[in-house]
Amino acid sequence: MASHIIDDGALTILERFRALALSEGLKKKSKQYKDRRREFIIGAVTTGFRAVFGGNVHSLPAWKDLCRAVGVEGADAFTGITQCRDSLLGKFVNIVDLVDAGTAGAVMKTGVFTSSKALGKYIRKTKKMFPREEAKANPLLRQFLIKINE
Repeated sequence: MASHIIDDGALTILERFRALALSEGLKKKSKQYKDRRREFIIGAVTTGFRAVFGGNVHSLPAWKDLCRAVGVEGADAFTGITQCRDSLLGKFVNIVDLVDAGTAGAVMKTGVFTSSKALGKYIRKTKKMFPREEAKANPLLRQFLIKINE
């Protein structure tokens, strides 16, 4: 397996999975591919989110990092968590894209929406899903959960 390619931090989560799937010879439409993709996304988002943002809902630096990744202007000047939370109200974020942006130290270019319905549509289209039960394990990540009606 070419782990040096799969672990490359410059690649997105889905790019890293594609490299893994290719190295393992997974067929795109197969159940094995879908199951492996789901497992890979769960692992990559869980470890990536914790590495970049942490899990402490009481950490102002973590909240500022989240705001910066989402593209909130002036986040560096925020003096409290409430300011951060308020600035994120009305922003619905794809967690996979959030981790990709945070890992790259960039602002999200895709995956930020003004309604849960629009985000749900994007998630169904791109299949960039992260299970609710997994997100609940990280108190900071839990803030971004929405319910998707499939």
